[in-house]
Amino acid sequence: MESAELLKRIRDEIQRKVEVPAPEWKTALQWGKEWGLARAQTNQMLTAAVKNGIMEFRTFRIPMPTRASYPVPHYRCVSSTNSSR
Repeated sequence: MESAELLKRIRDEIQRKVEVPAPEWKTALQWGKEWGLARAQTNQMLTAAVKNGIMEFRTFRIPMPTRASYPVPHYRCVSSTNSSR
């Protein structure tokens, strides 16, 4: 198998691994719309929330309209029962 053919097989396999996040996982864009904040403000809030243990993030490979799939970070609230506050 040629090198270019091997690379194509690897890329094809990666693109097939699409994940569907549960409804509680939202992108920064979705949180920003829900909160009524601009992108920069939303990113600041999400970064602070993750740093302080209020939220967590995970990257999901989701389907995209212009390509097969793409890794996109998603965020969700950490359960208050796990919090020491």
